Amino acid sequence: MFGVPEIDQQHQELVSMLNRLTDAVHNEVPRKEIYRMIDEVIAYTCAHFAAEERLMAESGYPEFEAHRNKHNQLVQDALHLKKKLDYVGEDRFMEWFNHWPFANILAHIQYADQQVGDHVTRGTPKKDGG
Repeated sequence: MFGVPEIDQQHQELVSMLNRLTDAVHNEVPRKEIYRMIDEVIAYTCAHFAAEERLMAESGYPEFEAHRNKHNQLVQDALHLKKKLDYVGEDRFMEWFNHWPFANILAHIQYADQQVGDHVTRGTPKKDGG
């Protein structure tokens, strides 16, 4: 996927976490457990984004700011929707969850992260000449 083992492993774990979350929602796991899982996914996503941003900075990725801004927006979207889920009844929870922005995170991994991976694995010199 990305071409950097650390990031590829994180992407695989994130996809696995999202699949478990989706399964839990579809199997009507109690909302408290769903929220715990959502919090774990958001925390893991933030840690992953930090690792990815470190690699982008080290490699001198030219679109670093735009990519970092996209990361920030994805996290904000997830936090916003989580808050909205508090205000819907059980009958609407599934409908709202199906609008969950984690699909955007998966699309981000497939497309935007691939560009970063291509840049990083080309061996572009670091800004400090290293």
